[in-house]
Amino acid sequence: MQDFQTSDQGQSGSQDASGVAFFASQVVSLLAERNARSAPEPRESLINGLINASVSGTRDCFADLLGEMKRNRVTVAALADIYIPIAARRMGQAWEDDRMSWLDVSMGVARLQSLLREIGVAWAADQAGDTGHGTVLLIIPDREQHTLGPMVAMGQMRRFGVSVCLRIAPSYDELRSLVTARNFDGVMISVAVAEKLDSVAKMVKFLKSTLKTPLPVIVGGAVMTTRDDAAVYTGADLASNDIGAALQAIGLKFDAFCVLKRA
Repeated sequence: MQDFQTSDQGQSGSQDASGVAFFASQVVSLLAERNARSAPEPRESLINGLINASVSGTRDCFADLLGEMKRNRVTVAALADIYIPIAARRMGQAWEDDRMSWLDVSMGVARLQSLLREIGVAWAADQAGDTGHGTVLLIIPDREQHTLGPMVAMGQMRRFGVSVCLRIAPSYDELRSLVTARNFDGVMISVAVAEKLDSVAKMVKFLKSTLKTPLPVIVGGAVMTTRDDAAVYTGADLASNDIGAALQAIGLKFDAFCVLKRA
């Protein structure tokens, strides 16, 4: 694999400030009103443009991408839910195929995550007080290396008007304090690899035994592509990557009109 000089990292830091921050601020204001009830098939040119911009981090690349997204009437929701996950998967595959360096992929995915955080501010139900659409505890277990997927799920739920409490690698003591002190409607656990299912099963058992009325627990994540028995194996109430189905299983009903406004 290709090696890079460490001096490139300092340059990338300045590129991030002018590239990702510029794109995030512009994309929300310019694309937020372009709502669509169904997402069109993703365009390869936009996927490639997003990969190039996230790897380079330059303002010029992000400006070109913004212009193409405007021309193709891409919504912010489609950017977050479709294009960013596809771009991240493509970069990961390119690294496995030795077509991209580890540094390029790491920096590119980090910028995609930063972009998700920036545009997600407009959807943060947590900043709007009690939305009346429920509260979910979202857990990323210990030693999980993939956080972009859970961030996408968090953005989707916030567009549904759901308040999300994200915890990464929480201890059992922290979980006990959280679920006893806060009135969560349910818990979602994101799992990337099958090797984590044993520890997730223990976590699910702990969560269900902590309260007199057990919270519904949903398991999802990349593991769903390799295991179809995740719910049975872990003791979760449901295993699904469909956020709408997960929220319904928890007992939350979301307002489609609210989602369209937030998209």
